[in-house]
Amino acid sequence: MPPEERPVFVQDSCGGDGSLLELVMSLIRADEESASAWDCAGVDVAPVAPTLKLPAGYEPIRELGRGGVGVVHLCRESETDQLVAVKLVHLATSGRSAAARFRREWRLLARLRHPALVALRAAGTLEDGSAYLIMEYVDGKDIRKHCREERVPAQRRLEILIPVAEALGVAHGLGIVHRDLKPANILVGSGHRARLIDFGAARVLDGELHSRQEHTLTGQIVGTMSYLSPEQASGNSRRADHRSDLYQLGVVAYELLANRLPYDMEGQTSAEMLRSIIAEPVRGIDALGIVEAGHPAVAFFERALAKDPESRFSTAAEMAESLRALAGSFARGRAKSG
Repeated sequence: MPPEERPVFVQDSCGGDGSLLELVMSLIRADEESASAWDCAGVDVAPVAPTLKLPAGYEPIRELGRGGVGVVHLCRESETDQLVAVKLVHLATSGRSAAARFRREWRLLARLRHPALVALRAAGTLEDGSAYLIMEYVDGKDIRKHCREERVPAQRRLEILIPVAEALGVAHGLGIVHRDLKPANILVGSGHRARLIDFGAARVLDGELHSRQEHTLTGQIVGTMSYLSPEQASGNSRRADHRSDLYQLGVVAYELLANRLPYDMEGQTSAEMLRSIIAEPVRGIDALGIVEAGHPAVAFFERALAKDPESRFSTAAEMAESLRALAGSFARGRAKSG
C-alpha cells in the first residue's frame, strides 16, 4: 500500500481503538525501515561516505536507499566500468529474522534469470560480518511516466508489457509470486526495454525455494492498494497465486491504455477501495471511449480482471500471447491511447 494511504487505512481498521492504532503504526514505521534489494533506481540522496566498506573492485558513487539493516549504493565496477547496485547488510547485528530474509532474497535473485528481470551479478560476505548483493543497475522511468512523457502509442504500450509477462512466467515456474505488480515496479530504460523489479513482497508457493517457515498471516494484505487483486484485497492470501500477478498486470495494462484505473476510487477511504476491488464491476474500456464496443480489448480486460481467478488467464505465457494479439489489433485499428 502506498505510504500516504496507510494511516487512513489503519485508522479505519482500528475502529477508534487508540492503543491498537498506536501499536500498528509503530509496526509500520519499523517495517518501513527495511530496504528492498531491488529498490535501487531513480533516487537521489546524499553522497556515500568515504569510509564505506564495499567488496573489492567497486567504487562508490552515491547512496540509493537505506533501511534499518541494509543500504543500497550505486557503484562503478572497476573491471567492466559498468554501473551496478550494491546492497550491504550486516548479518551479525541485523537480527535473526532480517538475516534470514536477506539469505532468502539472495536465493530468489540467484534463480531469476530473464532479459526483463534485473540480474544478480554476484553475492558474498565480507570480513566485517556483512553480506552483499551486486545487481544490475537500471536507470529508467516507471512505465506509466515513460508512456506519458514519450507519448507512446497504444500498440507499443502493450508490446512493452509482453516481456514483463514472460518474466513473470519464469518466476511462476519457480513457484515465486511477485504480489506487487504496479507501474513503479516496471522500469523502462535504454532501448525502451521494460524491467520488472522489486521482489521484496514476493512469496514462494512451492518448488525447491519454498520453506515451511514461510507464510502469510490470514487477513494480511500484501501489495499496493490500487493494484490489488480481489483475493489480495479480501486478505485471502492462500488464494493469491500466480493468477493474482496476472490480474495486477492487467490493471497496469488497463491504466496504460485508459490513463485511469479500472475502478472509480476518487475520494474513497481505504476500506471503500478494498470493497470496490472485491465487489464492484470493472469499468469497461469501451465505455471510456478508448475503444469501440466489440474491440478485442474489451474481452481481454474482462478476462484479465475477472473477480474469480479461475476465469482469468491461466498462465503468464497465455497472457503474453494475448497481449501480443491485442497489440496487433491496435496496430490495425484506430483506437486512442490514454
